[in-house]
Amino acid sequence: MSRHDGRSTRLRHRPSRAVPALIVGILLLVAEVALVWLTVARLVNGTWPNVLQGPRDWLTSLAWNGSGAWWIGIAAVVIGVILLLCAIVPGGFSALMLNDAGGSREEKAGRVQEQEIVMTRRAVAHLAKAQCRQIDGVGSASATATTKRVHLSVQTPLHDTGDLRSRVTDSVRNRLEATGLNPVPRVTATIRSKG
Repeated sequence: MSRHDGRSTRLRHRPSRAVPALIVGILLLVAEVALVWLTVARLVNGTWPNVLQGPRDWLTSLAWNGSGAWWIGIAAVVIGVILLLCAIVPGGFSALMLNDAGGSREEKAGRVQEQEIVMTRRAVAHLAKAQCRQIDGVGSASATATTKRVHLSVQTPLHDTGDLRSRVTDSVRNRLEATGLNPVPRVTATIRSKG
């Protein structure tokens, strides 16, 4: 979406909301498979399956103003509100901001910001892992990143790890600062000796 009033719109990176969509999709798929199975059983046998006898008897005993119908209605409203909130309420930001390196501070203040530069959490984790693997004494490494923290799991062939943790965290922090992350996430490391 572009604006023509001289102001830029900030890019908001949010998660894709895949987990709620996946849960709802699986529940709907189960309901659809059950309905298809019941319909095919009705068409083949000419009667509804015996599995439905208990729920059917319970549903026929309900009255519109009875407590059972009220509880079903309340449960349906609660589920609907939860699903609606999952669709409408945005998740947390999932990208990390980078500083704009072009121009002086005065030039930046006087002009309209035309673009916003971000890195995904996955890219930050890959960068931290690559930097970590270049350090002497590191055998293998894996990294996870959030918007506030980067955690490294390092395996080393060294028996005496000494200052390896501080060298790893300092090196990765310096690399993230040089990249221009603003603010720089807190870097932590877990060191394990192999052998």
